[in-house]
Amino acid sequence: MTERDEVVVRPDSPAAPRRGVLAWGGMPGWRTIGVVALFAVVVIVAATRTGDDGLEFEVRDMGADEVVYSRPVTAGETFRLEHTHSVTNRPVVEIFAIDDEAPAILLRELRFDEFGPNLPAGAEELGDDGETTFVHENGAYRVLHHDMRIGTVPLRVGSDAVDHTVVFADGERLRLLDVTRRGEYVELAVRG
Repeated sequence: MTERDEVVVRPDSPAAPRRGVLAWGGMPGWRTIGVVALFAVVVIVAATRTGDDGLEFEVRDMGADEVVYSRPVTAGETFRLEHTHSVTNRPVVEIFAIDDEAPAILLRELRFDEFGPNLPAGAEELGDDGETTFVHENGAYRVLHHDMRIGTVPLRVGSDAVDHTVVFADGERLRLLDVTRRGEYVELAVRG
């Protein structure tokens, strides 16, 4: 055959080029790669959503003895409990973290801008855990608890005016009145 000779190959011939097939092992080409890539993305998103550590944040309604809300969390993740103080009508924010060592909650910080019942007026002794640090800055108060391990957060759900709301690191907001009733005793916990 010379350079000018034409070779005609029928489409069904074994010598015909095969579209959509990679040369190695006859595996389908771009379509399979796309499906595998999509599957990998789904697995990664699912792993992120379910929490790398297998930990679940739960709100347990103690009166009904049932979990009324749960979501995956990871060790080290923070969340806030925001509410309006029932006497001062001023915002109060409590900041917590998920313990890196065991399924438990750590108390990191308390923030408020006006003194009221059940709010500290200075540093407090924490027993064997040391002492809080009380800071006054920019017209507000911060009580640093230095990641004191408290295990769970028990609380009585306040009225619409109090509006206890958990705010997660990803911005999701959980209004406790949306999952239980006013006056109900609940416990915020982490299970693993």
